[in-house]
Parts: sequence; C-alpha cells; structure tokens
Amino acid sequence: MTDHRQAESRFMRRMLAIYVAGVSVFLMTPILLPSVISFSSSARIEFPPPGFSLQWYEAAFANEHFRRGLWNSLIIASICALLSTVAGTAAAIALNHYRFVGRSAAQLILMLPLALPAVVKGLGIMFVLPSYGMSQGVLATALGHCVLGIPYVAYLVLATLANYDLTLEQASRNLGASCTRTFVKVTFPLIRSGVVAGGVFAFLMSLDNVSLSLFTAAGDTLPLRLMQHIQHNADPTIAAVSTFLIASAFIIMLLFGQVLRQRQLSDLRPAER
Repeated sequence: MTDHRQAESRFMRRMLAIYVAGVSVFLMTPILLPSVISFSSSARIEFPPPGFSLQWYEAAFANEHFRRGLWNSLIIASICALLSTVAGTAAAIALNHYRFVGRSAAQLILMLPLALPAVVKGLGIMFVLPSYGMSQGVLATALGHCVLGIPYVAYLVLATLANYDLTLEQASRNLGASCTRTFVKVTFPLIRSGVVAGGVFAFLMSLDNVSLSLFTAAGDTLPLRLMQHIQHNADPTIAAVSTFLIASAFIIMLLFGQVLRQRQLSDLRPAER
C-alpha cells in the first residue's frame, strides 16, 4: 500500500512538472521569439534566422518616428504613474479606513474599468474629451491611461492594507500629530511596497498600451508607431523594438524587486537586534 502511494505521488509530481513546463513554454515563447528574430541578418521576419546581425537595432534607434514615439510614451507613462499612484492610494485608504453609504458601489465602480472591453473604454474617453475642452494628445492619453492605472494601484494598496492596524493612526493622532504627519510617518511607510508596486504597474501598463492610445494619442506613441510600421514594413525592426521594451520592463521589475527586498531586510534588522 505504501509503495502504491509513493508511486502515485511520483506520478503526480511528474504530471505537475510537465504541466508547469508546458505553461512556461507557452508563456515564454512569444517573448523569446522576437528576441531571437531581432538579431536576424534577413530582411524578412523568419525563424530560425539565417544569420546574426545588429542592423535592426541600428535601424530602430535611427528611426525618428520611433524615437519621438518613445519619448511621448515615457512622458505619458510618467504622468499616468504619478496621477494613478496618488488617486489610487487615496481611494484605497478611503475604502479601507471608512464605512460610508455606497462604499460597495464605489469599490465596484473603481474596479469596473478592468472588466470593461478596451474598445468601450477607448470610445467612451474619445467621446468625452470635447466636453472638457480637450483634444487628442499627450495629456488626454495620460488621463485616459489613468482610467486603468488607478484601479491597479488601488487594488495593490488594498492588498497591502489587508493586515493594517488602524490603531496606529489613532495613537498618532492622540499624540498630537496632524493627518498629514500621520500619513507620512505612520501610514505610508507601512503601505510603501503596495504604493510603489502600483506605480510601477501603472507605468508599465501605460508604456505599452494600445487599446486606449488608439483613440486618444493621435498615433504618436511607440506602440502605435510600431503598428503603423508593421503595416508597411514587415522587417525585424519591430522585433528589435519589442526586445528593447521587454528588456526595459524586465530591468525595471528586477530593480524594483531588489529595492523592495533591501527595504524588507532593513526593516527586519532592528527587530533582530
């Protein structure tokens, strides 16, 4: 009986390993293939590449449309990350700290943009822009991306607040600290990881957003420039730019993980002493 259970356990572990490997290959293939193709010596997108060359990276960096699109995307993503971090953090604190009429409805409305189809959000934003005297451009696109960025930040901050002790804020207020000083000295240090993670996710989400930018950016962000380019030029330049974006996102997440780990270790050292 014991041998049968051990054999069954080994079989389940093998099946789990095969499943994990299959899912990993499925997820990583769309990321690795452009990286390989970007070093191709061929003028067409083909796999496996016939030779090695860096010419498509040179062509990508020499393309004025790509450079201007990247610059606009960075500006939009930075504005989106800043506004989303502030608004999302405030919304999460309000939902977690206070009980008011319509709280459940407010939380539902806050998370609703994540469930709506991208075309619906894009069309809605495009139609509402004239009501605010705005037209397509950098600011309109940044505000449009905040529709998605704010729920991301709020969700991550709410997760950080799950085990938050409200009595710490009450003690701070009883000792004479103002609301602002309480937030800076007590609240923010405890939710910093969620706030920073939300800001990073909002930045990355905005940087490669296509669905909303299609209706608000007038075709002047890097993802839209890539779409325009591939319609007329099916060459590995697209793969080179994609590899650059993937590597940038990976580096940002890696640095964020290192900073977060160092902060966690520094918070543990006083306790160990």
